[in-house]
Amino acid sequence: MKLKSRALTAVVGLAAAGLVVSGCSTASNDAGNGDDAPAETITIRVSSVNPADSIYGKTIDEVAASVNEKSDGALKLEVFHAGQIGTTSDTAQQAASGEDIITFIDAGTASSLGNPDMAILGGPFLFENNDQALKFAQSDVFKEMTETLAEEGNLRVLALNWLDGPRHMWGKNAYPEPTDLEGVKVRTPPIETWDRTFKPLGAVTTTIENTEAYSALEQGVVEAAEGPVNGTVAQKWHEVAPQLTLTAHFRTFLGYAIGEATWKKLTPELQELLIDEFTAGGEVATERFAEAEKETLDRITSEEGVTVHEANLAAYQKATAGFYDSYGDLLDRVREAGK
Repeated sequence: MKLKSRALTAVVGLAAAGLVVSGCSTASNDAGNGDDAPAETITIRVSSVNPADSIYGKTIDEVAASVNEKSDGALKLEVFHAGQIGTTSDTAQQAASGEDIITFIDAGTASSLGNPDMAILGGPFLFENNDQALKFAQSDVFKEMTETLAEEGNLRVLALNWLDGPRHMWGKNAYPEPTDLEGVKVRTPPIETWDRTFKPLGAVTTTIENTEAYSALEQGVVEAAEGPVNGTVAQKWHEVAPQLTLTAHFRTFLGYAIGEATWKKLTPELQELLIDEFTAGGEVATERFAEAEKETLDRITSEEGVTVHEANLAAYQKATAGFYDSYGDLLDRVREAGK
């Protein structure tokens, strides 16, 4: 795949200029050698928490190969899959502390490391579709958020537009109206955002690890669970919870970030290259996830007994509006930026 590039000069212009230097260079450029001297190579590890054969894994491999080729030897990105060099939190902290790492990142991790306002991106029913979310991820409001993260958390977001599909509701029953969740035991991960979203709907949230969700649904420990179609079907949730309600309550902003210290080692041209390629990679991954979701829905409804239900999204959005009370006018700015 050949990734397309787009210049994001507004972000790049804010970056510090300078010559490429690195303590882990593979070639030296001695003073006085002139223009014919070999350029130094900066080697940067890229941490992916996903398997190599996943959509994320394949796409980040393509991004790294494209960067390595287009940088003419100035950069060497080495991808490590399946969390080989740490969790998202681990590698984000390593990058922020100065290690030459490009880390997989999500909005929640970013908010905890330098910009609490970015937590709004994990809120319920924030955008109506992927197009709005992708447009926001290129907006001035988003760039302001990432600049604050760079200043306060020493992390520079390269792209946060790797969307793996909206999260929906699975159960033995359908939940087209928010009132349908009253008293329903819902499996949730141990993350505050989920409690703040589902408890106002009257749901009884139950923290269960992802790997135990299937048995919890099968045994009736919980009556419902939520997640993206591709991931949940891969774990066979639909076998024990065959009613799927398309709530699209969360759209998870995922992507990659680099430590500010490493960022400042790069020339403006290399900074621009990284942003272009990781942004283009996010667009490709998002499209691949959408295509995979459509194929999965077609298969499970036609061959595996799943029934799909539409949700009253306006009612759900209204019922969860209290989530955003503490964000003031930021909610309106974010939503407007996605239109």
